Formats: sequence, structure tokens, C-alpha cells
Amino acid sequence: MAQRRDGANQRRERPPEQRLIGKLQAERLAHLTDLRVEEIVDSTIAKLSDQLRWRIDPELLFFRRVCGRVVKKDPLTGIEYPVPGATVHVEDTDCSFLWFYPEGWIWGWFFPLFCRREEIATAVTDSCGRFCVLIPRWDIDWILRWRRERICLPDILVKATFRDLLEELPPIFQERLPFRPPRPEPDPPLPLFRDGGLILEQVERLVGRDIAGKLAAHQDMAALGASTKVRQQLLDSPAFAEPPPPPIPSDVKRIVADYQGRQGQQGQAAQEAVAALAAQLRVDSPLLQRLDLTRYIGPFRRCWDIFVPEWSLQLDVPDITFRVTQDVNGDGTEEEIYSESHFDVRWNSGPIPDVTLYASQIALVAPSCVPVDVPCQEPAIVMAGFMPLRNLPAPEDPYHDAAGGYARRPNRPHPSGFYADPPPNPLAKSPFCDDLHLRGCNTRAGAQFYRLRYSFNGGPVVPFVGLTWQQFRWVGSPGHLEVLTVTPDSNGWYAILIPADGWMDPHLLLNLRSGFYQDGLYQVDMQLGDASKNPIHTIPQVGIRIDNSTPTAHLAVSWRVAGTGTWQSLASVCPVVERPPGAAVEFRVQVNASATHLRSISLTAGGCGAQSPVLTSAVPPTWEALTTPGGTFGLRHWHTDPDTDNSASHTHIFQLASSAPQGVYSFRLSAYGRAFNPAGWDNGDESAWNYDPAYYRYTHRHFQLAVVNL
Repeated sequence: MAQRRDGANQRRERPPEQRLIGKLQAERLAHLTDLRVEEIVDSTIAKLSDQLRWRIDPELLFFRRVCGRVVKKDPLTGIEYPVPGATVHVEDTDCSFLWFYPEGWIWGWFFPLFCRREEIATAVTDSCGRFCVLIPRWDIDWILRWRRERICLPDILVKATFRDLLEELPPIFQERLPFRPPRPEPDPPLPLFRDGGLILEQVERLVGRDIAGKLAAHQDMAALGASTKVRQQLLDSPAFAEPPPPPIPSDVKRIVADYQGRQGQQGQAAQEAVAALAAQLRVDSPLLQRLDLTRYIGPFRRCWDIFVPEWSLQLDVPDITFRVTQDVNGDGTEEEIYSESHFDVRWNSGPIPDVTLYASQIALVAPSCVPVDVPCQEPAIVMAGFMPLRNLPAPEDPYHDAAGGYARRPNRPHPSGFYADPPPNPLAKSPFCDDLHLRGCNTRAGAQFYRLRYSFNGGPVVPFVGLTWQQFRWVGSPGHLEVLTVTPDSNGWYAILIPADGWMDPHLLLNLRSGFYQDGLYQVDMQLGDASKNPIHTIPQVGIRIDNSTPTAHLAVSWRVAGTGTWQSLASVCPVVERPPGAAVEFRVQVNASATHLRSISLTAGGCGAQSPVLTSAVPPTWEALTTPGGTFGLRHWHTDPDTDNSASHTHIFQLASSAPQGVYSFRLSAYGRAFNPAGWDNGDESAWNYDPAYYRYTHRHFQLAVVNL
């Protein structure tokens, strides 16, 4: 491993056009030209450009830029942290695969049997985990040509994004969309909140509750001219950070296990096992000797244009893949944190989208990218994430309430109760959630240590203990990454980092993992200590209000024939409404929603046909109706006061016309909290924190029922 890393360092020092061309690369270029492999191998692009300027298309010797990032996803919070100082090895690859497309599935999986790899470029990730590499044009052109010449492969050999998964929704949902002329982008892809939750429930099955909830929250806030940047990031992110395993039939598992158990045997026993495996998979190849069902890649889309056998061999599939290494234990040798890469890049002749590589859990991560400069005139806690904790002079709106601990700009109340309420709006009381990065200044004459202490809801002052994180810096030339695990002693004292020492985030005072603490008000101060950790200075307390709770939301539905006086309660499991011939029916929908810090509530109705239940009861004050040409299909409310408007309890009446078809109808209730995180991933800093995030704390509730005719 050390030799491989040294080779990568040598290649990093060479300009791209001076890298030596390997045999696999030479074969690629030879396929695209009339050149012989012997003319190309062990040469350089610069030399070929001089020698072959008039013999081949000069564009083949150009480079294409491929960029991406390496991240590690926190298994508890789902937050993606950047992986700095990792070496990204870019490899030209030829692999033979056993492809598995189980009957009845829209997905397939690949099992690599044999691969040839050749490193063609390397890069080192920056403090945000980002990297860019230059790849010879002919490598990419050969991959594109190879795929174009094969049925279905241009579409199959693409790793799915969440946008791809949404395209797999049943046609019935897409048929219900209103007609729109063609647009350059499918934005938004589906009306997730206009059908009582039927589409949203399907989306949850495809992409998971977290992503579906965030998409629905974003679409609830959709407004003319609003930024779609966060939504596009969600839709274009990899659908399977941790790929689901393929559904291998039990008889195949048994045969493979039998074969692997006989691998050490000679003669007829081994041959019988191979023959049994080949017969079961309908594949006859010695490559099956390398089959390992625990090593799989995918899932990938199925091709519907032709018949696809359940098992098939594909030989010598070209691709450019990634392997990522990082010195995770400080021994000077880089360990692999990402490998077995295939089809990470969406190769096309136009712009190449950025690549996201998910590192293993051994990878070292930074709490965040390097923030903006922290002003340091005196010791102080200055920022929470990217948001200032110090306010601008009046008449500018404050960022933060130092006494109550609330952010004052995000998720402001709307006096009208409508989602769109023209400014100016009253100041907000929005708490913080998730991992909170407290930054500031801790330098003072004689100070060598510091600690942060807190008083929870007015209780005794105690230090934060046990919170650790990593700091990084580049050392030497061409440079290697030095890692420091910032760890306190038992009394919460940390060593003061000197900014001039080159640490990437020297003003990070505390990585407060707020999910491990109770919700409430934390009055936080900072003590500076001398070499013996004797306090020599204490700054005043700063309030930090934490709320990691999710709203509560409940739906109860009963029905009756329209105009009659008796309501019949519907069970929450398999509810059925037996509609008399020619009768309209009414639904009484009882709504209860609350949150410690409520932001907004919405209720919508929908159905599987052209008609949906429509609201017939009065719209409550400070609630707004959601309407279509068919009538009012829902209503919603934005909190009007942060102290008094944190719950709602209403009863609403919806009517389903007698002409509405039999089928499934649904009601959806959504409640959103005001808590947010100022780490910057949702671009709150770009709007000076005057924005309305809803991706953090929310609850969706669905009530589905069947309407059948008597």
C-alpha cells in the first residue's frame, strides 16, 4: 500500500500531459484510431501531440475535467461530512460481470468476476472533500462509443439518483398531472402535496422517508422565483449510498456455497460443482470460478426494450472508476476508504455531473468546510455554524437573541397566517437542532486552554465534556495531511489552537452534537485557563436554544352520506366507505397538530381518479385555501406568533361527488417545526438567514380509505 501511495505522489507532481500512457489506455486510443498499441504505450500525451498532430483527431488528446466530492454519512443523523486530505485514484478499468436481473424487478445487480485496472490520474481532496481530475478525452470517447454500440447499455450503466427513482412511479400518478407544455427540466417532478399523500407515500417507498419528507417540505414552500438549488441537490444525489443486496434465489446460494466449499478440492468434485453452477445460471464460462455473491454492484435499471435473461455474462466492460485512500490512523500509510467503484460517473458528451463518493465509516471527516473569517478582537463565541451570534447595529434586524437563545431571522411568523406574507414580518424565535458548530475566539495573553460551560434551563453551570472532533492541516511539500483529534480532559478543557499553525478550522470551539442533549435553553460561557488550567478569564453567557423534537400530528376521519346526520368513524386499518348508488358522501376530518416550536401545518385531500374530495366547511381565520378548478382540495396555516401559535385543533368537512369513481382516497396532514441548522448546506447564508427552512423537523400523516359502490 505504501508503494502505491508513493507512486500516486509522483504522478501528482507531473502535469497531466506528462503522465505515461499505460497498456489499457493505449488499447483504448488504438481502437479509436489507426494507431498500433506499440506506438502509444509508455509515451506521453505531450509527445503524441507532437508526433501525431496530423494523423489523428487532435480532440482525442484533449482532457475533460471530472469533479466530485468524498463524504461520509453519519448513520445516526444522515448528515454528510466532508472527507479532507484523501487521495482519489482514478483508474481505467475493464471488467467482466455476471449480471443478475431477477424476474419481476425493475432493478438488476452486477457481480464482478475479473477486472483489469490502470491508474491514470490522482487528486487530493480539499477541506470540503472536493476534488477535480483531468482525464484524457479518448478514454471517455471510447466508453461512450462502446456503450452506444450495445443495446440498452447507455441507459443501464448509470447509477440511479433520486430523480431516476421518481421516474419509476406508476403511470396513474403522472396521468393525473395537469397538462403543461414541455420544459427544459422536470421541476418540480410531481405534486407531492396535492393529492392527500398518495404520491408522497409512493415516493417514500422509492426513496425513503427522509428524502421524501425533505422534498415534500421543499415543495410545500415552493413559490414563484424561489431557489430550487436545495431540491436539485436532493434529486441529483445518489439514490443508494448503501446499495441494497440483490435477492439471490436460495437454490443459487446453495450451489455457490457448495462450489466455494470444494474450491480446495481437485478433480471431479470441483468440476461437478462448477458444472452445477453453470447449469443453474445458464452460463458456461470458467470465469464463474471467481464468483462471489457478497461482492455486488448496483442496483441498475432493467432494459425493457428486449428480453433480458435472469443471468448473463458481459465481458470486458470499459469504465473509469475511483478508489479513495486516506491515512486514518496516522501511521504514514493510506488505507482504502472507498473501493470496488463502478459506473460512478454519468458519462455523456455534454457537461459531466459531479461525482459523490461515500467513504466507509473509518474515514476521517471535518465537522464542516472552512467557514468565513471569524472576527477576533477579543475572546468571544461569535458564530453558530455560519450564522453570526453578534448583531448588526440598528435598524438592521438581529441574527440572534443572546438571552433567549433563538435565531431571529429564519422562519419568521406571518401575521396573516398565509405561507406568502409580504415583509416586513415580525422577528422569529427559531431554535437550533442537529450538530451545531460553535466558533469564536479564544486567544488571550497567558491562556493555553479553554472550555465551554453551560447552564441548562437555569440550572448549575457545568462544562461540556466528551465532545471530540478532527482538525486538519497540510504539512510539507508537496504536502501530507496531519490530523489532530481535538479531545478535552475530564473537566472539559481543550488546548488552544493557534491560527498561524495552519489548522483548517482553528476557530471551531465546540462541535456540539445537540441530539445527545436535552431540548431547552443552554446559557453557554467560555473560560480561558493558564498552563495549569486555572481560569484567568470568563466571557459572558450566550444563549443557545436547542429543539430536536418532531411535531405531533393526528388525523381522525369519519363519513356519512351527504346531508344525513350520522357520522360513522373509520378504522385506521383497511377503512372502507360503502357508497349508496348516486349519492355523494362527506368526510369529517379532525386535525390535531402541535410542536414545541411550530412553523406551519397543511392538510390536503386527494384521490386516484380525476375527482378528489373538496372542502365544504368554512376556512378558519388565518388559514388559506388550496384550490384547483375542481374546488378547494386543502388548506394550510403559517404560525402567526412564536409564543402563542404552536398548535392547532380543527374539524373540516370534505365532500366527494357522486360522480367520483370508486377507488382509494386519501388525506394528508403535515406539521413542520421551526428548528434549523446553520451549517450552510441549505444556503441560508446566501440570504443573510432571512429564509424559511423546513427540512429538519417535520411529521407527515396519511389516512387512506376505499370508496366502493353498493
